Amino acid sequence: TKLGRDVAIKVLPPEFTSSADRRARFEREARLLASLNHPHIAQVYGFEESDAIAALVMELVPGERLDTIIGARGLGPADALAIASQICDALEVAHEKGIVHRDLKPANIKMTPDGVVKVLDFGLAKAGAGELVDTAHLPTRTFERTRQGVILGTATYMSPEQARGQPVDKRTDIWAFGCVLYEMLTGRRAFAGDSLTDTLAYVIEREPDWHALPETTPEVVRRLLERCLRKDVRR
Repeated sequence: TKLGRDVAIKVLPPEFTSSADRRARFEREARLLASLNHPHIAQVYGFEESDAIAALVMELVPGERLDTIIGARGLGPADALAIASQICDALEVAHEKGIVHRDLKPANIKMTPDGVVKVLDFGLAKAGAGELVDTAHLPTRTFERTRQGVILGTATYMSPEQARGQPVDKRTDIWAFGCVLYEMLTGRRAFAGDSLTDTLAYVIEREPDWHALPETTPEVVRRLLERCLRKDVRR
């Protein structure tokens, strides 16, 4: 209100701020996120607290989410690659600063009316990385509310090491980027089961349907996708 500008305010769930240690970790993460100043990353402006409520103040990004764009009209290879290159620029800058997204998916990517791609929620998944798989410790009301929308949707883009609950680094973002690019090109998810368990099993054990890629997909892009989606993290 002091500057009179429109912003996005992301109120953090109590699990992020319930302990002093965890809140301190999140504040350190917020400061690091605020240092990310890049045209393809939604800017973090501040961290605010009031009583038991903690919130991030962020850039308000106009436009459509990528999942909506894919679902509504699909994307040709040229459009998909133009978006993908902007996502890569954002990932590269963040990774250079040691920030891993951990939850890259079409719902966390927006395109402005000017055609600029913005990646949202960089690094926020780090504070809650354990909950994405270890749902046993989530409050029942939270899990029931988000099971199909957030938990299952996120599992579709998890790397195999993330699905196993193992430590992750920037390579998990490279995997997720491959999933996003595959979905842009095919209009379908690379790994999707009827349940959370099925989806995680597909991520760990199965290959995507490579035949679903359009015939016009350049060979170099096919090789890129195969490299992104290799299940062995060492490769």
